[in-house]
Amino acid sequence: MDVRKKELPNGLVIASEVMPHLRSASLGVWIQTGSRSEEPENSGISHFIEHLLFKGTRRRSTTKIAETIDSIGGQLNAFTEKEFVGYYARVLDEHLPIAFDLLSDMVMHPAFPAVEIERERNVIFEEINMVEDSPQELIQDMYLEKFWGKHPLGRPIAGTKKTVSRITRGDIRKFFKQHYIASNIVVAVAGNVRHREVLKLAEQYFSNMKPGAPIPAGEPPADHASRTVRQKPNLEQTHLCLGTTAPPIAAKERYCAHLLCNILGGGMSSRLFQNIREKRGLVYSIYSMLNQYRDAGTLVVYAGTASDKAPEVVALTLRELGRLRDRPVSSRELDRAKDNIKGSIMLSLESSSSRMSNLAQQMIYHDRFHELEEILKAVQRVSARDIRDLAVRIFDASCLTLTALSNRNGRDLKSVEMDL
Repeated sequence: MDVRKKELPNGLVIASEVMPHLRSASLGVWIQTGSRSEEPENSGISHFIEHLLFKGTRRRSTTKIAETIDSIGGQLNAFTEKEFVGYYARVLDEHLPIAFDLLSDMVMHPAFPAVEIERERNVIFEEINMVEDSPQELIQDMYLEKFWGKHPLGRPIAGTKKTVSRITRGDIRKFFKQHYIASNIVVAVAGNVRHREVLKLAEQYFSNMKPGAPIPAGEPPADHASRTVRQKPNLEQTHLCLGTTAPPIAAKERYCAHLLCNILGGGMSSRLFQNIREKRGLVYSIYSMLNQYRDAGTLVVYAGTASDKAPEVVALTLRELGRLRDRPVSSRELDRAKDNIKGSIMLSLESSSSRMSNLAQQMIYHDRFHELEEILKAVQRVSARDIRDLAVRIFDASCLTLTALSNRNGRDLKSVEMDL
């Protein structure tokens, strides 16, 4: 891997990776802000701004932004997460200067037209409605809210209709000015590029950006063990999330956490899939996942099942957590999980856009780039004892949170013994 990093005098970080076998180049501008950076009264403002940056700049209208990227056959998109917002373009390598010009214009000179703010507010209302109508998404928002309580990590990224409805143009401009600053930005490029060209373009388009004042990361969240059932009519299934604490994204145990999660519910050969779906036929979908952030994390099991089977699914899931805590995994199972994760890592890095995303997140969370071989060796070093030690620490009944969406009142779920 041919990777270089450079910090401009204003604090903006540029990272680039050369992939000479491609004809594409992916450019990402990553703002180290997100729903975690918001106050309760303006929850959803980071996501609101992400939408609005496509609605015109001082030089370009909404239509002109679309025409610019379409005229070169490129792709332009953005997303908001809890700890960062990303704007990215994928283009032919020869069009990288156009991508720099377009994205820098969007993130440095948005117009925030009043008419577009009101129009996009309604679009976000519909996005919130869409989540409300999607139980698999809604249950995960419910879980994080209960697990982390009033901490910003527990709030939905899009905010609520109440908070979004009261965000003003003045609020938007103030938040943008505070957070869209050079010292809070990582620019990442991957593809058929040259480091010298990337640095020259970054200096051309971003060197005049104001450094800004450092933004505090805020306090880490506290876990809140709880059990919540929300009754929602017209559901055919009960949707469940059962979870506990997990290491942060840059913790030494991060590879151990990924292997533990993989063994528990990471694929078709995982314990949850085999024992609850294949052997008993109680679910169609069941899996485990990690939500990891700068100073906190949570391991969550999701399942969708018939309402009368939900208590049994919870009890069987708890049994699998207990097994991982009480008995070491076999060498065969551990090797299979390692091969699965190593294969997934390598397959996920086959495009310029995925390499750009990986590069940016490593700079945000580690302030350096980890070579692929370094990561694979770290995965391989994890032992069965490491996994059991982590399971003993996090699979504790006092840390467990259960949330459910059901067409029933949930009395049967509230009475399930949360014992490992």
